[in-house]
Amino acid sequence: MTYTILVFLSRKPGTTPEQFRNYYAGSHMPWFRELVGSHFPLHHIQRYIHRTETSANDGTTQRNPSTPANVYFGSQAEFDYDVVVTLEYKDHAAFQAGIEFIQQPDIAAKIAADEERFLDRSQTRAVALGEIIEMTAP
Repeated sequence: MTYTILVFLSRKPGTTPEQFRNYYAGSHMPWFRELVGSHFPLHHIQRYIHRTETSANDGTTQRNPSTPANVYFGSQAEFDYDVVVTLEYKDHAAFQAGIEFIQQPDIAAKIAADEERFLDRSQTRAVALGEIIEMTAP
């Protein structure tokens, strides 16, 4: 059975959503995939929060005053992250091996240095998923 992690990432202050997306998807992830090699997950899916550029600041969020999310339920402040990443590993052992690899001091330092270019690391959140049930249209 696969092992799935959700990661919530937020861009560094002063970085636009487009700059964040371009660097994360276009530079960081290809570099990261090469760095970790066989420890890369089976699937790495990036789902970006849809944001609208505006000159108005309604004060509902400090992180995204001019780029609010298109929120249907909840508040702007609850959607201050920029991307939800789904990481799917072969199993828990594969995930654990990957974590141990990236926590090696030299590897961790390389990753941190690159993430400082675009990511607010203090806002990163991750959680393991339990059972996944998928339904499709009839």
